[in-house]
Amino acid sequence: MSELLVLALKFAFLGLLWVFILFCGNIIRTDLFGRRVPVADTAPAPPAAAVPARRQRRNAAKLPTTLRITRGKQQGLTMELGEALRIGRATDCQLILDDDYVSTRHARIFRTERGYLVEDLGSTNGTYLNDERISSPVPFTTSDTLRIGRTLLVVEA
Repeated sequence: MSELLVLALKFAFLGLLWVFILFCGNIIRTDLFGRRVPVADTAPAPPAAAVPARRQRRNAAKLPTTLRITRGKQQGLTMELGEALRIGRATDCQLILDDDYVSTRHARIFRTERGYLVEDLGSTNGTYLNDERISSPVPFTTSDTLRIGRTLLVVEA
């Protein structure tokens, strides 16, 4: 074999080796940090004026006070809702969930004049309200179910 052919084969092998290393690195990065799930376009919530006054009064009368975990490793756990509640795996969260699919700072529930809103904090696996992924703060009432990772949460009056 000529020296030129051997040199070309060495460079080809080196190139394939680097492709393999980069491919393995990408798989490890995805396993460690997760994959971003694209957010589906959701229709905006109707303005408050579009909601009948009777329904607004009914929701105001049933202002939630307690958050309860209905499914997951911490099933049965209840906690009082305050002005704001951060949910995640970090130690600075008020509700620390023991769930592999929960981000460090996953979501928050906060109180407004009309009731409570739930907001996703840019989590990898998303926050779901009644099986619909949320991308902006949405109202959270006693008739709703919140899914964070594999954990289901409800609020009670």
